[in-house]
Amino acid sequence: MKTYINFISRILIGLVFVFSGFVKCVDPLGTIYKLGDYFTAFHWDWLNSLAFPLALLLCGIELLIGLMLVFNVKTNWAAWMTVIFMGIFTPLTLYLALTNPVHDCGCFGDALILTNWQTFWKNIVLDIFVLVLFINRNRYHEWIGPIGEILLIIVMAGFIGIFQSSNLNNLPLIDFRPYKIGNNIPALMTIPEDAPQDIYESVFYYEKDGVKHRYNSVEDIPADPGKFINRDTRLIQKGYEPPIHDFSIVTRDGADITNDVLHSDGYVFLLIAYDLKKSNPDYFDQINEIARFVINRGNRFIVLTASLDDEIDTFTDLVGADYPFCTTDQITLKTIIRSNPGLVMLKNGTIINKWHYKHLPDLDKLASEIPSFK
Repeated sequence: MKTYINFISRILIGLVFVFSGFVKCVDPLGTIYKLGDYFTAFHWDWLNSLAFPLALLLCGIELLIGLMLVFNVKTNWAAWMTVIFMGIFTPLTLYLALTNPVHDCGCFGDALILTNWQTFWKNIVLDIFVLVLFINRNRYHEWIGPIGEILLIIVMAGFIGIFQSSNLNNLPLIDFRPYKIGNNIPALMTIPEDAPQDIYESVFYYEKDGVKHRYNSVEDIPADPGKFINRDTRLIQKGYEPPIHDFSIVTRDGADITNDVLHSDGYVFLLIAYDLKKSNPDYFDQINEIARFVINRGNRFIVLTASLDDEIDTFTDLVGADYPFCTTDQITLKTIIRSNPGLVMLKNGTIINKWHYKHLPDLDKLASEIPSFK
């Protein structure tokens, strides 16, 4: 019986670490963004420059620990690393649950969104199996010998490094976000008529004859409550929130053209550049060529950015852009595509294709693959 418990503990913790590490390694930019959110929430902005290496290191180690446990390789080492990992993150998730500085911890990337309390209780359950694993860490016997184990760990670490690098220099191998190819943006913005609504609780404070009174609802307030002092309102039950709820396109003149773009005839190409100061200008000769190709055939080409007007003007002069720039929320732009800049192709609001700036479409291939292209 004890042998089965040890086996289940090793495999369960290993699979959780593999899944958690994999979904973050498949989207390393998302992990970097999430770590940056933490630094901002904790007012540790001076650490932002370390978000890139720390994110790659953390998710890489997490995946490696999981693989070591699943394949029973240097399980003693893996058990120690697991205890250290959980010893750090269990109290951290408790703090996040109590203070809620970031709405979700990002422990499973965008593949599985958990609230901070759900993450904390998940860790508490896992800690039981981690404890079993750690206590019995010397009972797991090697099966390929010490040298073979070291070589296998080196191979696994090399695979993880290559995998992360590939997902950094291309779009993620698997897209877990609502803006993946094939999704229709307007459909994912729709709220069903019978969808549950947000429920709020309000507490009212009044003062009468020098005495402060608290009323827990409007119905509790008497006809002559006295002088109004304050009202506290809090959300007690979250209603339905559509998968896409923050997508908008606003021109530099302040006009909202979201519906016009999402229901536009023909194709719409959106160049996503959340921060023009961080966009590599070397690729804009090819981007400008694509823009002319698209526009000359009666379709639309629009840049979406969160940059300021003066930054747009500077960048436009630098790259010779002669197509419109519009503004969209930075977090939304980072979510749409993991590339700065990145190209998105829409048809009636449906995402037809997406391209990383290092792998922009060839014009001849683009025209041949889309027979109805004007």
